[in-house]
Amino acid sequence: MDNSDYYQACKEYFNGQYSRDESYWGDQPNLLVPLVGSYLAPGSRALVVGCGEGRDALFLARLGFDVIATEIAEEGLNRIRRMMGNNGIKLELLTLDAHQPHDHLGLFDSVLLITVLPFLRSDMISERIEHFKSLVKPGGIICVQTFTVEDSNYKQYIKEKRESFGHNTFRHLSKNYYISFFDRGELASYFNGWEFIHYNEGLLWDKPHGQESDFHQHGMALMIARKPNR
Repeated sequence: MDNSDYYQACKEYFNGQYSRDESYWGDQPNLLVPLVGSYLAPGSRALVVGCGEGRDALFLARLGFDVIATEIAEEGLNRIRRMMGNNGIKLELLTLDAHQPHDHLGLFDSVLLITVLPFLRSDMISERIEHFKSLVKPGGIICVQTFTVEDSNYKQYIKEKRESFGHNTFRHLSKNYYISFFDRGELASYFNGWEFIHYNEGLLWDKPHGQESDFHQHGMALMIARKPNR
């Protein structure tokens, strides 16, 4: 399996969702993002990877941060451009897959990976984490949210004995993309030596979005960590 399998499935699904009139994720930022903003100095550079429809990137840009946002689904970027309009928001948007290098964009005071890692090739997750860690300035912070094996979808896939496409990785039958689930403590293990500002694993309530018509729970690991100054 190559990157195009992951790239195309995600791109096609989310382009379809982001082309709808209603927002897929809603307008409010992820719960971690205001906390991230509180740790950044005015004018700090922030990279939002897999920005979707832009709720997190727009939130940080409105606070005056220098934001670059990347996304593979062009319809998501189009929605952001419409929301930006002519209201003076400064936000650089790039069509870029999270499997691809981002180092040409420079170093950042903060890198956000909100529900990005589950959609990467399972055999590239470790390498991509190291890549994005390298883009954080010394003393800067990284914010990550990812699915864990506590998620009900993971438990259902195991119960149904679905074909695995890598470690804890399965194809979503209705959406056709691949999704990986982290073991307990796995996310933290990638950040030895970093200062954990916030770290939590468990069940998290989520509001209706996309094809989910009711409030529902996900098994999640949530982290904000500071890179050592040395």
